[in-house]
Amino acid sequence: MHKYRIGRRGFMAGTAALAGALSAPALAQARTPVRISLNAPRDGSNAAFFLAAAKGYFAAEGLEPTLDPSRGAGDALQRVGSDTYDFAFADFTVAVQFHAANPAAAPLGVMGIYTRSPIAIISLTKANIKAPKDLEGKKLGAPPTDAGYLLLPAFAQMTKLDVSKIQVEAIDLTLRESTLATGRVDAVTGFDSTTWFNLKRIGMKREDIQFMYFSDHGLDFYSNGMHVSRKFQRENEGKIAGAVRAMLKGWKDTVAKPADAIDALIKVDPLVERANEIERLEWVLANQVVNDHTKQYGLGTIDPGRLGRSIEQVAGAMKLPRVPTVAELWSDKYLPPMADRKI
Repeated sequence: MHKYRIGRRGFMAGTAALAGALSAPALAQARTPVRISLNAPRDGSNAAFFLAAAKGYFAAEGLEPTLDPSRGAGDALQRVGSDTYDFAFADFTVAVQFHAANPAAAPLGVMGIYTRSPIAIISLTKANIKAPKDLEGKKLGAPPTDAGYLLLPAFAQMTKLDVSKIQVEAIDLTLRESTLATGRVDAVTGFDSTTWFNLKRIGMKREDIQFMYFSDHGLDFYSNGMHVSRKFQRENEGKIAGAVRAMLKGWKDTVAKPADAIDALIKVDPLVERANEIERLEWVLANQVVNDHTKQYGLGTIDPGRLGRSIEQVAGAMKLPRVPTVAELWSDKYLPPMADRKI
């Protein structure tokens, strides 16, 4: 048997060398992977998450994020409901339906972002759809995973719209804008910023289209926020607050400098059109994110009373098998202090 003796100087030098050799990989291995499903394809509406990643906010919380596009709220929630993704950036009203049908698999909302719903019926001006009843006799294109399509029964109930008199055509989310622009349908369901800027990119003018917002017809909903999967809650509950903190930092920085978020997005997806996506992001910030609600309560907050009324509206209109509680859909326990969320 051979015995080796290492002097103090040799031991210290060897330890330092070993630490230097292992520190970077060890730190990388120590990070918890977190799969995040976005609300849509990569664009200005979700650029804040790419900024958070680029600035190292996830890494600082011991997280290694993957940011993947989706086909809409329904798709994103299915992903977290099946535990294939850890977080989804998705609409709270669509989450009501998911909770009613799949309570054992339903995710938990932990951060609000859009405090005014962007869900709308977007129509060609020449179709002359100025009021909900004007949709009757028209052709409506709707992606099945889109929040507007999923909530059409609630909109119809609130506005006395007879859906049986509308020709609803299921269309692919990626073909929605071209289908409308070519006149194959008279209107589509969608988020205002998503649909308008996609239409603008293919040559349509603002005067060619008009919006009919669900929120202007009695549906005062919260919209997109972050929802965490049951699996992540079970296995990484201690990491949820850090993930929320990282994402909120990204959104705060985005509010301050929208162009920085788009630059971070372009590094991941060089095909993104910078000017168009900056304009889309600024639209989202002005219309859905920065308002009296966020100025008073800070980013991330959901008012339980308002959320409760939305749950009742959606469950009643859609005749859901059960009415989820606010506590099932939402928890503020992972939000950072108000001082860190103030804008």
